[in-house]
Amino acid sequence: MRLNDVYKNSSISAKITGIYALCFLALLCVINLAVWFGTSYALYEPAEKTLEYSMKSVQDLLSNLEKDVASFDPNKVREPLVPGVVLRVVDDDGNIFIDTDPTYPSNKIFEECELKDPPHFAADDFDIALIDGRALVYRARMDYFHEGEHVTFYFFRTITSMNHIFDDLIHLLIFLDLLGIIIAIVAGKFISRTILDPITAMTNLARSIAYGKMDGRIPLPPANDELSELAKTFNEMLDRLQGGINRQQKFVSDASHELRTPTAVIAGYIEVLEKYSDDKNLFNESVEAIRSEAQNMKFLLENLLFLARADQCRQKLNKEKFDLSNVIDDVMHKMKKVVTTHEIILSRNDFAEIFGDVTTIRQMLRIFLDNAMKYTPSGGKISVSSKVEGKNIFVEISDTGIGISEENLPKIFNRFFRVDSDNLVRDANGTGLGLSIAKWIADNHGIKISVKSELGKGTTFILKIPVET
Repeated sequence: MRLNDVYKNSSISAKITGIYALCFLALLCVINLAVWFGTSYALYEPAEKTLEYSMKSVQDLLSNLEKDVASFDPNKVREPLVPGVVLRVVDDDGNIFIDTDPTYPSNKIFEECELKDPPHFAADDFDIALIDGRALVYRARMDYFHEGEHVTFYFFRTITSMNHIFDDLIHLLIFLDLLGIIIAIVAGKFISRTILDPITAMTNLARSIAYGKMDGRIPLPPANDELSELAKTFNEMLDRLQGGINRQQKFVSDASHELRTPTAVIAGYIEVLEKYSDDKNLFNESVEAIRSEAQNMKFLLENLLFLARADQCRQKLNKEKFDLSNVIDDVMHKMKKVVTTHEIILSRNDFAEIFGDVTTIRQMLRIFLDNAMKYTPSGGKISVSSKVEGKNIFVEISDTGIGISEENLPKIFNRFFRVDSDNLVRDANGTGLGLSIAKWIADNHGIKISVKSELGKGTTFILKIPVET
């Protein structure tokens, strides 16, 4: 299997650990090279400098002695030598005139042990030999001529037991590298697990989630980092899903309950028709009841379909610029023709152009008006006014109905919510979905709704609608 395939099929934890170990290994290689070159430079450079300095000093001494040969003293040659440098003066016949350290290896031994391939750091101007397999010895030569005679000055300097030092250094570096890689792998594994713990928790939690059972949540890491933000977002997503499922379950339960009632009524009247079909009055009453319940079911299903499309973001809005006053005037005019049990008043209707869907805005206004009529006793008053203030138009829909209690005000836009039966106006009915639909329409047009109500005195809905400029 290719390395690329192994990498692709590895877990994220293994990838993080591997990359971390490789980066650490690369760093160790750089450090090793730096230690190697630094150690080599530190060992070779001082030896070369001392040899060069000693050669220069002896050369200067010989130049001075040329002026007064009679005063030449071989012992003076020792004085300019740097400590550690050995001087040996040999003529062409091999006779030694000066030797500052007779115990030092002879030229013959040096030449027998001379390295053909000197170390990289060794100076090209010097010879180098490995004596006894341990000590590296530098040798520099300088020719000297005087009155037709020639002698050679040999300068020696032992560097150190280089082989042992470098062998030990290599072994130490290899040991430290292996130890470092092991530590890097362990640390990388620990770090990767620490980093990926929230992701592992998300995976386990996602596997354990079943429909309607989303009570588990990921514990948030103490660090406020990207993974903490991811865990927080995942928990918020689960909260939204749980809330959606709860609402869906309640919606289905409420819808089933609402549909059960008209279905039972229709079934009951059908049984009556089957038993008493000869009674014309009872027949007509049953048919009318069936027709009424069928109409209620139609309205309920239409509202359910509207909200289902809205929940799935499939409810289309064809927004355009239009005059709201014309829509209000038309809705109120038609309502006055149909409603004879209530006093319908349009007290003010300012001209205002807004941007929205005419059909759903009209539907929203009718919902508020129908709601006002349902909960206002016969003879009561329903009034509408629209007034432009700044960049908004305020539409107020008021009634003199039974009002809404303070504890019920926050619930009136919930689906299927209706006030207690004791507070209902006689013959008032509905699906409990109208205000939910009106709220959705308002939210999708940037309309703010506020409600004022007092039990026994009535309710006022105030719509704050942005004006198109």
